[in-house]
Amino acid sequence: MKTVIVGAGFTGRQLARELVAEGNEVVLLDSDEERVRHASDEMDCFVEEADGRNLRTLEKAGIASADAFVALSGNDEVNMMMCSLVDALYPRVSKIARVRNYSYYAAADEARRRAMAGAAGSRPLYGVDTMLNPDVEAAGAIASAVENGAVGNVVELGGGYGLAALSVGEASPLAGLSLRMLPALEEWRYLVAYVESGGEISIPNGDTVIKEGDFLGVVAPNDGIAKLLEFTRTPKTAIRRAVLFGADRIGMLLLERRKARKSPSAWLRLLGLAPSAPEMEIVVVDKDPAKCRDAVERFPGVRVLCGDVTDESLLNEENLFSSDLLVAASGNHELNLVTAAYMKSRGVKRSVALTANSSYDAIARKLGVDVAVPMRGSVVDAIMGHLRGRNVISVHSVCDRRFELVEGVIAPKASAAGKTLSEVPPGGPLVLLHRAAGDESWDIARGKTVMEPGSRVVLIAANGDSRSESRFFGKV
Repeated sequence: MKTVIVGAGFTGRQLARELVAEGNEVVLLDSDEERVRHASDEMDCFVEEADGRNLRTLEKAGIASADAFVALSGNDEVNMMMCSLVDALYPRVSKIARVRNYSYYAAADEARRRAMAGAAGSRPLYGVDTMLNPDVEAAGAIASAVENGAVGNVVELGGGYGLAALSVGEASPLAGLSLRMLPALEEWRYLVAYVESGGEISIPNGDTVIKEGDFLGVVAPNDGIAKLLEFTRTPKTAIRRAVLFGADRIGMLLLERRKARKSPSAWLRLLGLAPSAPEMEIVVVDKDPAKCRDAVERFPGVRVLCGDVTDESLLNEENLFSSDLLVAASGNHELNLVTAAYMKSRGVKRSVALTANSSYDAIARKLGVDVAVPMRGSVVDAIMGHLRGRNVISVHSVCDRRFELVEGVIAPKASAAGKTLSEVPPGGPLVLLHRAAGDESWDIARGKTVMEPGSRVVLIAANGDSRSESRFFGKV
């Protein structure tokens, strides 16, 4: 696959790096000399200082033979204009644009919904096939963590399953057991997807031994999460009072999502984490008076404090240290991390912090922050999900982007098609969940599970190992 990317910032370089690692042809363009020099030093692809708004530049970069065009410049209008230009002359090229202005995203999303409702043959708004908004992607990731109790990074896999990242606590019955021994435990119905032990992260096998202090990624059914917390000795917390630091766009999206939800998430109910009162108490803290006024007007049931979250007198006066959950989602990512760690150390039971990228994950964990959500990583994952091919439905990176969860459809010509998992050569991805074609229910994959063409699977693989993934999804 050939992809032309305009924008050699952090997101553009991360996307290019992952595409190159998968063996794809990548052309990376940027008009900033410093960015181009930096990208050239670390990228194993064609990098050029050029203006992506120029048609001749794009044609010289090979847009005519490209499969995808990704616009990641720092200007929303420029990104949309470049996609429109490509769409006018090369409509078959898949066009993806990052836009930070929520109004543009909302307009495109509305146009997409109307087109799906029956406007056959209609072209995408602004010529953009896929428009991604960083705030929307990050808010979705934070909401998923909060709705699942903030017990650790949780990825909802669908069909009543999720991947929960939990540490093995003191006196856990799992400590000292190999994975091969786990099915013998009463009520064990889980699958360990990855293990982080002694700083090393790996996809395990039956001989892998779990130790106290290890960090596990465990696939679990919704109705088994409470028992999983018992296995790992993870304490449960009833979330009755939550503090949201930051009344920026992401904070508002989180409150809108909360307002729209009719009832607590299934995971919260099953964990015993749903609030006992009909409504969870939510306190918003921001020092910007205009943002605070907007929050008061839009969410009358939410308490808004206009003040500095670093003002300890405010925190003590409002008794915020006794809260059950803190979500730090301001535009200052470093302050989010510091605030989440400090509030957790002062008594807040759970904390979630929005960070710049996944390189902060390990730091967050050492500081005691329960969940770190990387803003830029959310965007890269969304783009990768669109670029993987028609058989790949979604991609989600875990473990500082060392591994990825991929949901896809078994291709008829894939080498694994028609085989049981035990017949698929070892090495490469670990299949976690399987769903037969036309079926709505997922099951944890076993050795006897047949990879029927058209069925869906969720697997975990080393980041960039798309060749091994092609065993299941065909040509990526």
